[in-house]
Amino acid sequence: MLSGFLAVLAAMTLACTPVGAADALPGAKSGDKSEIRAPKSAGIQFSKSRGFQAQPFELVLGPAVVAGEIRYTLDGSAPGPGKGVVYQKTIPITRTTIVRAAVVSADGKVSRVQTHSYLFTADIIRQSPDGLPPAGWPYGWGGNTVDYGMDPSVVDDPKYREVIEPALLSLPSFSLTMDLEDLFGEQRGIYAHSDQEGREWERPASIELLQPMGRKGFQEDCGVRIRGGFSSGGFNPKHAFRLFFRKEYGNGKLKYPVFGEGGAKEFDSLDLRCSQNYSWNIGGDVRALFVRDQFNRDLQLAMGQPAARGNFCHLFLNGQYWGLFNTCERPEASYAEAYFGGDKEDYDVVKTGGIGGGGGGFSIAATDGTMDAWNRLHELAKADLSDNAAYFRLLGRKPDGSPDPDADVLLDPINLIDYLLVIWYGGNLDAPVTRFGGNRSPNNWHALRNRTTRDGFKFFIWDAEHTFLELEEDRTGPFPGGDIPSTSHPQWLFQRCAANAEFRMLVSDRVHRHLAADGVLSPASVRERLERRLREIEAAVVCESARWGDVGGGFPFGPPGMQRPMRLGADGEMKPVARTRDVEWRAEAQRWVTEFIPKRTDIVWFQLWRQGLVTDVPLPELKPSGGPLAPSDTVILKAPAGEVWYTTDGLDPRQVGGVPSASAKKAEGPLNVAGRTTVLARVRTSGEWGPLVRGEYSVLERR
Repeated sequence: MLSGFLAVLAAMTLACTPVGAADALPGAKSGDKSEIRAPKSAGIQFSKSRGFQAQPFELVLGPAVVAGEIRYTLDGSAPGPGKGVVYQKTIPITRTTIVRAAVVSADGKVSRVQTHSYLFTADIIRQSPDGLPPAGWPYGWGGNTVDYGMDPSVVDDPKYREVIEPALLSLPSFSLTMDLEDLFGEQRGIYAHSDQEGREWERPASIELLQPMGRKGFQEDCGVRIRGGFSSGGFNPKHAFRLFFRKEYGNGKLKYPVFGEGGAKEFDSLDLRCSQNYSWNIGGDVRALFVRDQFNRDLQLAMGQPAARGNFCHLFLNGQYWGLFNTCERPEASYAEAYFGGDKEDYDVVKTGGIGGGGGGFSIAATDGTMDAWNRLHELAKADLSDNAAYFRLLGRKPDGSPDPDADVLLDPINLIDYLLVIWYGGNLDAPVTRFGGNRSPNNWHALRNRTTRDGFKFFIWDAEHTFLELEEDRTGPFPGGDIPSTSHPQWLFQRCAANAEFRMLVSDRVHRHLAADGVLSPASVRERLERRLREIEAAVVCESARWGDVGGGFPFGPPGMQRPMRLGADGEMKPVARTRDVEWRAEAQRWVTEFIPKRTDIVWFQLWRQGLVTDVPLPELKPSGGPLAPSDTVILKAPAGEVWYTTDGLDPRQVGGVPSASAKKAEGPLNVAGRTTVLARVRTSGEWGPLVRGEYSVLERR
């Protein structure tokens, strides 16, 4: 069994007490754009804050800031003239209820709608135990066999019945509220037409963040679409969502630190993703772990590279529990503006999207800015990049490697290498070149670049579900294709750059940095990060199991011959047995921790060494490797073979072309350092250089 981190959260003692967010921000705009608007906010007072509740209560609405009658709804639709109930007396809230209220003036003007979600855990775990729809909900959509319920076989299981209610409070919850016709309607329902995309398939909604333990969340008005490629098909009962914050709905931006202190503080859009490949809602896959996609992005961020942040949450759809989801940033122009500065209009964002181009595979396009810079990069990369002049031109440098102020910087080579190390470590089958396109087509990659600065394209891990599967998987290539811009991809660029000795030296440096004993992709580091994510969702997986673990239909996307176990139901019908946390989920976690992670680092290292991308020259040894020093202490630099060359001025001891740099010195004895000093060192033997090693030192002052 796994040590500790996968133990049941028996110590969790969260009672079902109010843990709602602060009172509402100004409410949501009605879905009927033809209505005349009153002042933006009616300022209706709700006597109870939104969030999880312990006891039934009587809800008092009002008074309102503006004159008129208060109308409210309980079905997710927006109140307006002739819509909803005129508020005349308190509203009894005895179970999970979404209250939407607005002021309608005598001349028919409507204020913005205010939305408050009140959730009761004891009610939620008993939602639709027979799988049938709640009152007013459809029996099906888009050809799906619908199961709305929380499976009693999980809810009442002795292993889970004491923990499932607290599990609903183990993560933040999002409550998405909208007109059911906008969700499931035959004409305009985004769920009923889940494979449709674009602005015409965006619908108005309210989104609330309900934080555990009384922390402040938010309520905002937004547009919502179904997101995803393969997963947006009608066979899938659990779709992901994309939220758009526009002035036509509300404030125009979401101003809330969704990803904590280190993340952006405001958003134009936000994804609510969920596992699709290797999930329980599609085919009941036994390999569902629910962290694959986000964990790959975690690794890129841990390398010091920009990456799409994300965390896990519960989602409620008009009060109905919809399962475990994953908030996620989108690496687009507004993201770049938040993290890199400038204006979003300064950025080119290039990504795969849409079928077409070169041979029928996925093609790439600019979703912000233009393709001009990417096309220039692609054309320049067709040259013989073994020549330093051609290679450094991509980097905006002169043939000697020094900056060329007259040349565009089109590529960030360190970012490219680190990005692909994550791809290769996870054995990603579907990015940036996809096995499902015969390893000739691009898929699932994003890149962005600021046209006004000297920054090259940076690449982002995206949609990384086809990962951590086969231990010996080799995605290092080289792969054919990419010779035309519309089907090009980052790995094609890498393959072109690999002809250059300076680039190969940089690859070797990054491999040793990240796959070494203390690197981000070392077994100990990967395991520690994985266990942190698994602890985050461990309790919530019980809720996901109850909601989606017994879905037996859908696309059978799983191992060949995988069959869902069945049981005889009370109605005499054979039904799928639910996938559960303690059986399938823990078994997959065990496989990652005991089989994949301990061996994968060495396997990837060998794959790259076999291609000549990792040198056999040893690393220099620095004793101590870094940290504070007493004034009398020295640094010892040595190697098992060859010469150790070092610098203390921040420059690489190896210069372009493979000779020692002007400031480099050969280590011939203990090194005295003063103040704060960075030592950069390499081993040189028979004219060949080993990887770069860095030591950061600070000499303590005498008292």
